[in-house]
Amino acid sequence: MTILTSCQKNRGDKRLQNPDKNPEDGAGASPSPSAADSRPSPSIYSFFDANGRMNIFRLRQLVYETGTHPSERKITWKFLFGMYSEKSTTEERQEMDQRMISQYRWMKHSWKHLFPWATNMKLHSDLDLSLAIQKYKDQEREFETAKPLADVYVEHSLPSQYINEQQFRKALRDIDADIPRTDRHRTFFQREGLVKLLYLRDILVTYAAFHQDIGYCQGMNDFASRFLETLDNETDAFWCFVGYMRRSAWSFTTMGVHRKIQICEEILKHVDPELYNHIESVTKEKLLFCLRWLMLRFQRDLDTPDAVRVLEIGALEAEKVNFAPWIWLTHSEGEEASDPFPSVERDEITFEVLLCIAVLIQNRKQLLQYQDVNDFFLFAQR
Repeated sequence: MTILTSCQKNRGDKRLQNPDKNPEDGAGASPSPSAADSRPSPSIYSFFDANGRMNIFRLRQLVYETGTHPSERKITWKFLFGMYSEKSTTEERQEMDQRMISQYRWMKHSWKHLFPWATNMKLHSDLDLSLAIQKYKDQEREFETAKPLADVYVEHSLPSQYINEQQFRKALRDIDADIPRTDRHRTFFQREGLVKLLYLRDILVTYAAFHQDIGYCQGMNDFASRFLETLDNETDAFWCFVGYMRRSAWSFTTMGVHRKIQICEEILKHVDPELYNHIESVTKEKLLFCLRWLMLRFQRDLDTPDAVRVLEIGALEAEKVNFAPWIWLTHSEGEEASDPFPSVERDEITFEVLLCIAVLIQNRKQLLQYQDVNDFFLFAQR
């Protein structure tokens, strides 16, 4: 969807060309001068100081202006999604990595120990995933033999937490319904015969077990799978997903999604009244057909590079960098105009909201021809 960059007010999506791949992808790597010097655009490794502290302002600026190069996305996302503290040193991140590995493994072991019946995913007529389950079991046995749990953590040093079984069962049912629906055709999942889908399940079940105030909501698999695919590490994907949900959990609630739809309706009414009035005349539900776009932030509707950009920009928004002020600027003088929709707070106008409006306007000629509510829902599913 080429409209993505026009929503971002970018300065041109200048992707890095033929970068040298840095051997460090996490663990608080120190700057790598050789890698940075060979790049036509700044490498994030040039943003570390002598102690390995990241210049977070320059990192965010790079993410905003050009996006993160795939070879540097693993370390970048650990900062963007809160796995690493902004002021952490190389040594502190190495210690942090070990603590997070231990804690995640303990959390995962806890629900499997409490509810052994939940360890195995129940399937109906899915041969490929059934074969993946057997492969997953073999890999887990090999891992436990090589690294016994007692060697990884000290039991009394980690907090215990009550897990409500009824809530856990409900979350597990929903997760097991969503896992087979995850886009398994992506190369990442195909590469090892879908076994990564079982590690995705572990991430989601562990999250739901230890965040029962939120639990599991349909569509979380789309985000967690993006983290697992990008980071290619179960533990890192879990903690970045936790950081993402800490900022975005409200978007998965009924109230949160419907609020986003209301905001889109207010903006569309202001920027394209003809299109808004036509949609309203055809369907009383107005922009309800945009629900999936807004709840899943276009993760099912964009190609991987663009879907990843939407997540990265969303991470910047969480740091109070939002796009709302653009709508209040006049085109002629660049002065702030009066508030066109006082019922909407500026920080509620997030990137996926603007992207939704842009998609509607880009396709307005087609949408203005629709005379049946089903046409709009079919349009949103394409």
